Amino acid sequence: MSEHPLLIVALALLLLPLLLIAVLPPAQTGGPVLLVPAAGIAWPTYTVQVGDTLSSIAVRTGVPVDYLVASNDLDPAHLRPGQKLLLPSGGVLHLVRAGQTVGDIAKTYEVTEGTIRLANQLSGEPLAGMRILVPNPAVVPQATALDLGRGIQFAWPARGTISSPFGPRIHPIFHVPSFHAGIDIPLFEGTRVYAAAPGRIVTAGWAEGFGLLVVVDHGEGYRTYYAHLSQFLVVVGQFVEMGQAIALSGNTGFSTGPHLHFEIRRDGAPVDPLLLLP
Repeated sequence: MSEHPLLIVALALLLLPLLLIAVLPPAQTGGPVLLVPAAGIAWPTYTVQVGDTLSSIAVRTGVPVDYLVASNDLDPAHLRPGQKLLLPSGGVLHLVRAGQTVGDIAKTYEVTEGTIRLANQLSGEPLAGMRILVPNPAVVPQATALDLGRGIQFAWPARGTISSPFGPRIHPIFHVPSFHAGIDIPLFEGTRVYAAAPGRIVTAGWAEGFGLLVVVDHGEGYRTYYAHLSQFLVVVGQFVEMGQAIALSGNTGFSTGPHLHFEIRRDGAPVDPLLLLP
């Protein structure tokens, strides 16, 4: 066969339509299908109409709201007529980010690597820009971020009130003037803490004053800090999504009670989180 390259090409062209029929999921709306770049699988789409909401689209298409949000990187506040939404079947269509591995994605949605590989016939790592199917995810972080409160760039890392805002204050332990580089959110010990934006874990360890600390690098100079934790749910090098649980809150380090100390830094300089949170 290797001596007849034209014959190989001809056979491939003949078999391609049959292969596509075998892998295409059934369209649930009778609407057009969208060939997702690099993934090689066409998925049905829905065109947003005037007056549509995520809930009404979910009812009409049979796709859960969580799956719609995660598969289309949706913010319901910016849903607009004419927008085309991917309609996954039986799971979430995850957009692969640069450097993200199947292992990272499996941890994000709390499924096994094998489940993802089997569903997408993956032997190696996916390419950035692909959308791969995550069947029946146990959690959908993107929906969690919406529930917590999501802005354009960052989401709240936990739900609660602010006990100490960003700015000058008297240090609660040393009783001297100091600058508070973040915000404090009182939480019961063991409460889940969530990534405020997508990024890679660069620190998950003990830090003086902070106690157990997680730092996430989001690129473009932005990093978020999560301090006084009791337990890590991630490891250094792992890629996490907005709304993914990364730790449990605690009372470690210089702390006067169980709470989360949260910071946003740009190029190393602290920024008031309330300027970037919704």
